Amino acid sequence: MRKLSLFKLFLFICFCCVIVFFYSNRSKSDKRSETYENNYFHNEDYRLITLSTKTQRVVISFVVCDSRFNESLNVIKSAVLFTKSPLLFIIFTDQKLKPLFETTLTEWKHIIGEKLEFELHRINFPEPHKDDWMNLFSKCAAQRLFIPTLIPHIDAMIYVDTDTLFLGPVEELWNHFSKFNHTQISAMALEDDNPNISWYPRFAKHPFYGKYGLNSGVMLMNLTRMREFGWVDYVTPIMLKWKLYIPWGDQDIINIIFHYHENAVYVLSCRYNYRTDQCMYGDACADATSQGIYVLHGSRRAFHNHKQPAFEAVYQAIDEYEIGTEPNNVLVTMEQYFDAAPESNCGNLKDAFLKVPKQLISNMFVKPES
Repeated sequence: MRKLSLFKLFLFICFCCVIVFFYSNRSKSDKRSETYENNYFHNEDYRLITLSTKTQRVVISFVVCDSRFNESLNVIKSAVLFTKSPLLFIIFTDQKLKPLFETTLTEWKHIIGEKLEFELHRINFPEPHKDDWMNLFSKCAAQRLFIPTLIPHIDAMIYVDTDTLFLGPVEELWNHFSKFNHTQISAMALEDDNPNISWYPRFAKHPFYGKYGLNSGVMLMNLTRMREFGWVDYVTPIMLKWKLYIPWGDQDIINIIFHYHENAVYVLSCRYNYRTDQCMYGDACADATSQGIYVLHGSRRAFHNHKQPAFEAVYQAIDEYEIGTEPNNVLVTMEQYFDAAPESNCGNLKDAFLKVPKQLISNMFVKPES
């Protein structure tokens, strides 16, 4: 009888050991899984953004000095206008413009609430070669190259030039982060996919990405991966070696880096960085024609020089929009300016310009029944 009791006790101890072993291994497996996810997305907020359907904060950044203040406000206005997601703008600017941003964006925040958050950062170049960096292309534009080390608390962001306008919800562009494979640290559109039009295969005297080069006016930046990549360590040696041959400044440096690391780039459709090159010689972006332009990039001063009335029509309508007023007014104004504009190849693609805003405003901003 005593032997039977001891045998039962032995079985019970064995059973307990099996249970402890099972849950111990399961816990380790869960930790390994958690480590993998954190290594992939590096930040809990960012992981939720990309892997869930919850509305999460989208981070947008730009650099602005001197005369581009009003233009940069329209970047913010367009993003706020066409999205319901909370937005954080990280703005690198000079001391002259900082109080203007503080005043204007604080007023806008009182109107639209927590949907709009912002951080203002000073222009901050390394002391060695500071003047070279400050004036590499347009004043202080090269600041973007150093952003990964300047805001270590931010995991990922959409960087845009100040001459860009969102025509659709920024979260659709943000969701491309979740499509990166394990080697990709950034996303951009090609400069062009036509060798007869693209600047790089015709004129570049330095290495560039792929066959056509990249346009960096819209750039998704996984900052955590860029820090691990050692991004900032590359930029100064490249600038010093090629500074006499890089007319587009920071964009050319980006192209040189990705020439040697092609697998680090996720290529966006031209509809996310739509420039005059995509329409001035005829329709050169099929995605935009069929699905609509998502981000309009007025490079080479297309919003202001009166050479591209279609681009100017969109810009003028958003410039005149007042935060907090009826969003449908923007669409009405855009159509009026399009109809009044001189005929042009880009203007002939009016549907591509208005398709996304029309769909969005009709779905998002339904007027209440009277």
